[in-house]
Amino acid sequence: MKNRLAPRLAGLMIGAVGLIAGTAFAEDVLLNAKIQDVVQAMDKNRRPYVRVIINEEKTLQGVSYEVGVPVMAFGSQVEKAKALKKGDILKAICGKKDNDGKTSYTLLKIVP
Repeated sequence: MKNRLAPRLAGLMIGAVGLIAGTAFAEDVLLNAKIQDVVQAMDKNRRPYVRVIINEEKTLQGVSYEVGVPVMAFGSQVEKAKALKKGDILKAICGKKDNDGKTSYTLLKIVP
């Protein structure tokens, strides 16, 4: 029985390590960026959310370029985010998440 359990345990441990390594942990950051677009929508459960797009500069092999990055507002932040307009400056505390090299933010608080 011991011999059959060891490979299964090893497989579970390897899977757990892979899952933890693949998960990007959020860190809080202060954003100060010009808003490129604002989209109001409903999720699959009919709850409202707001997606704000900002641009961030990246560099790859010495080449600089800009990419649109989403800032998502949920729950209590939706009403405040609905007041944002294209061209405004978004100053907010956000949770930053990186997933497979792509960055996204969750709006935590708009700073006046």
